[in-house]
Amino acid sequence: MKRTLRFTRAVCLVCLLLAAAVAHAQPRTVSGTVADKQTGEPMPGVSVVLKGSTLGTTTDSKGAFQLKLPAQQGTLLFSFLGYKPLEVPTGGNKDVFDVRLDKETLDIEQVVVVGYGVQKKVNLTGAISTMEGDDISRRPVMLASSALQGLSAGVTVTQSSGQPGSDGSTIRIRGVGTLNNSDALVLVDGVEGKLDGVNPNDIESISVLKDAASAAIYGSRAANGVILVTTKIGTQEKLSVNYNGYAGFQRFTTLPEFVNGYTYMKAMNDAYANLDMTPLYSDTYLRDYLRYKHMDPDNYPDTDWQKEVYTGSGFTQSHHVSVSGGKRVNVLASFGYQDQDGLLPHFSSDRYSFRLNAKMNITKAIEASMLVDGRRADINSPTGSAAVKSSVNRIPNIYPARLSDGRWGTGLNGNNPLALVTEGGMNNGVYYNLRASFQVTVRPFDGASVEFNFTPKYSNSHVRKFNKAIKTFEPGRETPAYTSPAKSSLNESDSKTTENLLRVIARYNKTFGSHEIGVLAGYEQIASKTRDMGTRREGFPLTNYPEMNAGSTENMSNSGGASEWALLSWFGRINYAYKSRYLFEANVRVDGSSRFARGHRFGTFPSVSVGWRLSEEEFLKEVRWISNLKLRASWGQLGNQQIGTYPAYTTITLGPSFIFGGKPADGGVQKSYANAGITWETTETTDVGLDVALFGNKLSATFDFYNRKTRDILLTLPLPGITGMNEPYQNAGVVQNRGWDLELKHTNTVGKFSYQIGFTLSDVHNKILDLKGAGPIISGYNLKAEGYPINSIYGYKALGLFRTEEQLAESPKQTFSSYDLGDIRYADLSDAGAANSIDREDRTVIGNQIPRFVYGLNISAQWRNFDLSVLIQGVGKKDVIYTGDVVWALYNAGKMQTWQTDYWSKENPDASYPRPIAASSHNNFQNSSFWVYDAAYLRLKNLQVGYTLPARLTRKIWIDKLRVYFTGDNLLTWDKMPKGWDPETPSGDAEIYPIAQTFVFGIQLTF
Repeated sequence: MKRTLRFTRAVCLVCLLLAAAVAHAQPRTVSGTVADKQTGEPMPGVSVVLKGSTLGTTTDSKGAFQLKLPAQQGTLLFSFLGYKPLEVPTGGNKDVFDVRLDKETLDIEQVVVVGYGVQKKVNLTGAISTMEGDDISRRPVMLASSALQGLSAGVTVTQSSGQPGSDGSTIRIRGVGTLNNSDALVLVDGVEGKLDGVNPNDIESISVLKDAASAAIYGSRAANGVILVTTKIGTQEKLSVNYNGYAGFQRFTTLPEFVNGYTYMKAMNDAYANLDMTPLYSDTYLRDYLRYKHMDPDNYPDTDWQKEVYTGSGFTQSHHVSVSGGKRVNVLASFGYQDQDGLLPHFSSDRYSFRLNAKMNITKAIEASMLVDGRRADINSPTGSAAVKSSVNRIPNIYPARLSDGRWGTGLNGNNPLALVTEGGMNNGVYYNLRASFQVTVRPFDGASVEFNFTPKYSNSHVRKFNKAIKTFEPGRETPAYTSPAKSSLNESDSKTTENLLRVIARYNKTFGSHEIGVLAGYEQIASKTRDMGTRREGFPLTNYPEMNAGSTENMSNSGGASEWALLSWFGRINYAYKSRYLFEANVRVDGSSRFARGHRFGTFPSVSVGWRLSEEEFLKEVRWISNLKLRASWGQLGNQQIGTYPAYTTITLGPSFIFGGKPADGGVQKSYANAGITWETTETTDVGLDVALFGNKLSATFDFYNRKTRDILLTLPLPGITGMNEPYQNAGVVQNRGWDLELKHTNTVGKFSYQIGFTLSDVHNKILDLKGAGPIISGYNLKAEGYPINSIYGYKALGLFRTEEQLAESPKQTFSSYDLGDIRYADLSDAGAANSIDREDRTVIGNQIPRFVYGLNISAQWRNFDLSVLIQGVGKKDVIYTGDVVWALYNAGKMQTWQTDYWSKENPDASYPRPIAASSHNNFQNSSFWVYDAAYLRLKNLQVGYTLPARLTRKIWIDKLRVYFTGDNLLTWDKMPKGWDPETPSGDAEIYPIAQTFVFGIQLTF
């Protein structure tokens, strides 16, 4: 009985165990939600995979997921682009997993785009800065170059104009390295292009190659640095539609203030008296002017030329739509439209752009991509735009703009900027660009790939310039006082450029235990050809029909020409890393250019760089708060072939150069000597750098010190004038740039508040070391001389004003013209001229126009659904010199600004401004330190505030993301400039389009 009972119990126990095992072995279903850790918003499209298996799913529009799992324990892997992956064990009885993902702090810095490929940031040995596309598209600018200000150390960006279509910026990488073309090489998806040709919304990232180690792979084109632009491509399986658009307005950052007509005439009388001339305006007229100027503005005008001419709307808008997605075929298609109306009438710019980026995995070993982009830009301005811009700052208020009967007033000697901008004709430029890049990558075995790339490019520009004759009138007279120009004229020009690139690159990357090896070898050829033609006619009786056939055949002309160049290259690179601790890289490129004569066409450009990651050493591995500590050093040579197309060849200028019997005869003439021996400008750079990352990469810093020397710079050395020929080019000049770059970055999250702070600071000392007897080269106030920076400001050293008779008596004689009390006195610095006198030999360097201590502070923050970004940018040291109507009051009958009214007189001997002079040349109108200004500034460059609507609301109307934002650009400026002039305004006279502020409201949508 007991045995039976025991047996029964055993059987029951076994049954229970079997039942439990069966129950345990059955699959189960888990579910949950995924949300953003900072905002708490649900995240659709998150990948949820059982680690080590093919089981997986993605979260739906509400961030929810459901997944069937086998019985055994496992780990769920949650991943999403831009977020840290998260692993969650599935053990226990828990079937619901609600998780939150944290944003990836390294993001784009983990992998950096380099020459012909990508590298891990920790393995870089060159000086490379990276910028994200979001930082660039944040700025409401038409041209992407202006959006780079303050984002990268060592990169100086200067915007000198606010004119629509011409408001792009000059970019200099580590200073000005040559006396010739100093533009950086810009590569868009690996092919040479223009940064301003890319819609800012299409940019994924930008890498700036600053030293020879990183740029030598581009050889003869990389002497001035390289900018690599990577555009976006579809990455997610889910189809996504994005819209980013804004609209707003512009206004000038600052404008000069001018005195009224009465004050101007009083000052003009003083200016005449200072030259012992009879005052121009009688007391009677001045009294009548004050009495009648409101009743009879035709004869007593007080014209505010700024108010009359600056009447444009300043409306600006941008719209960008993109569609992306795909699994085996990743596609991004985008279309952009940008429109900008000037603050001066008839100044405008319209841009249309499209892009189709497609990448296809044909097989596991074959990948193909096609990148097609095109744009059309329409840039319009009045034909007399230069005269319009300068005349507003020049013509005094006492000249009429428009008479009361509607006719145009005379302005100043027939120059009426309001008439010019209204009906003086138009300059219309239409620019087309189309590029298609076809690429196939084959991976024959593990670690190896061969890439074939063919890229044809086509560009066309068509410019029409119709100059319409304008009649201006004096009050009470029926016949025109002036007709300018005498005849209407039409000029048309058309230029077409085709360029083909063929490139083959082989790569091999493999890890063998502690050794990482990378090898790259490539071949590239580029061929470019340009054809242009132009036509001209004048005398258009029907001025409202500006077509070429409507003009007179008298004096008509046409022209045309063609040019071509080619580049043939081989290049290679070797990378080696041991335990990610000791790093080595070597590059070499051999370029052959048609710009040089046979025997001098090929140049070799090598570089070598090393790195030591101290943080991987055993003595630092246990220091947890050091995430990365790396020393870098590099040396290399780069080239510059941007010297023109045919400087090495004897060329003949063809055309009707001679007149025989009153008729033009065909002929040709040689204008310049050729020098078949010229070759590359060569830049040699040494760089030492330090990379530091602390506290889990929350705080990072990069510092570089470099010495860059460019030799064999092409110069035209002097020849005897008796030859009658222009001098040939010779390899002669040497220029040095020495400086340092510093970048700091801090990223952190505190609860639901996250922020990022980036700071950049750089400095460069520029010096010309050798001109081989060609210098000093003086052009106006610009000097190129050994021992000084390029284009140093050159002129007389001002010692203030003559304020006493003793100063007049004791001062050396100034030989420019007569001078007296209240005029500028200059220093006698040279014994080369006449004894005890000041003349041209006493000029010296009085300023440096190359910016120094360029800095930027970039702050962004997110709290719940709100976001904020601030960009502060500036220059610590820079000089500018102003001439003409910018600073010379009453110069050549020009106007006067309010700050110039504090001028010297017997009643005002302590004045800050010289006595006024009514002349076109005088002692005071010299290039001198008196007119040199400190152009250092600090500017609130950009401010953006945004709000993202909660996803729980937007998804009810099938919108994944809806963000609204406000952006202001060029908002506040602190500087020491003369009142009314922007610190980015270049040296020179007043022929400028003022820089503008921008205020826009925008919206971002994702479906």
